[in-house]
Amino acid sequence: MDAIKNYKCPCCTAPLVFDPQSQNLSCDSCDNKFPLDTIMQMDESTRESGGESKFDWEQYEPRNYEDENTLSLADYSCPSCGAEVSGDDTLGATVCPYCGNSTIVKRQFENSLRPDFIIPFKIDKKQSVKIFEDDFKNAPFLPDAFKDKNKIEEMAGVYVPFWMFDCDCDAAITYNAEMVTAWSDANYNYTKTDYYKLFRSGHIGFENIPVDGSKKTDDTYMEAIEPYNYDDAVNFSGAYLSGYLADKYDVTAQESVKRANERVKNSATDAFADTTGRYSTVFPETSKVGFSNGKIRYSLLPVWMLNIRYMDKMYKFMVNGQTGKVVGEYPVDKGKKWKYFGKIALISYVLAAIIGWVLLH
Repeated sequence: MDAIKNYKCPCCTAPLVFDPQSQNLSCDSCDNKFPLDTIMQMDESTRESGGESKFDWEQYEPRNYEDENTLSLADYSCPSCGAEVSGDDTLGATVCPYCGNSTIVKRQFENSLRPDFIIPFKIDKKQSVKIFEDDFKNAPFLPDAFKDKNKIEEMAGVYVPFWMFDCDCDAAITYNAEMVTAWSDANYNYTKTDYYKLFRSGHIGFENIPVDGSKKTDDTYMEAIEPYNYDDAVNFSGAYLSGYLADKYDVTAQESVKRANERVKNSATDAFADTTGRYSTVFPETSKVGFSNGKIRYSLLPVWMLNIRYMDKMYKFMVNGQTGKVVGEYPVDKGKKWKYFGKIALISYVLAAIIGWVLLH
């Protein structure tokens, strides 16, 4: 004999009972009725989307740094924050792109992992400075320190290390959805909310899901500066480092896998959610993701970095070296702010006084 299956109401989770008259499953708690086929489909989708997601990345095989170019490289270290970067041996005095310290120690270049590909800088320093200056024009009450041309010129071009993840993904996801309808008559305003259980499953491929390979860079900033156009990616050559710095990864491929798994799962959930657009709101409930052909590659992506200190706090800014997208937080000069509102208040007072005098005479 088959085992008896107990079904729960999707609305209130109370037990469902078969109703002979309607031939449906009925909930005595909330008085909802459901076709048996619908409940069985929902139960099946829940089983498919439940359980642990399975991630299986290939083991990354490092490649030795062997460059056929004649470019001479050097390593640079910052005694202030400990940053380790590489660059052209002919680079003159520079500042640390991570903390703004002006003392960088130059030493002999040591072998490091050779990137699989690189996206070369598309925006030079002059363009990047102009983009930053245009961006801060929209910041209200900006401190004068952020308009100092000499300070802005300290902006440094850095190739930031990223681990790139590719995979073919199979996903099964359930969503809770709501459809809100509003209307009114001469007396009342009405709102009706309908609730739905959705199921989506299918196959989707991902390429170049980036995970920052540097502990020194803020992951929030690095994800905000995306996206990059990977059509511009080329095989690595040391010649692209001429005039720029290149950070050395200090987060291994294996250490980046957890974040990659999160991004794959979130990306799959978002991609399938795009098929649920007719509903007012959609909330993922359960998801199960598995994939094959998981590949890992090492890359360098271009970023312009700038550090500006104001009121004992260092403000960091980044400009995408390919697209020009600016990321950063501007402070507010409280003196300028209060001076501005003081002028507004004074003008309002004078206008009110003039109007009052005219009305009295």
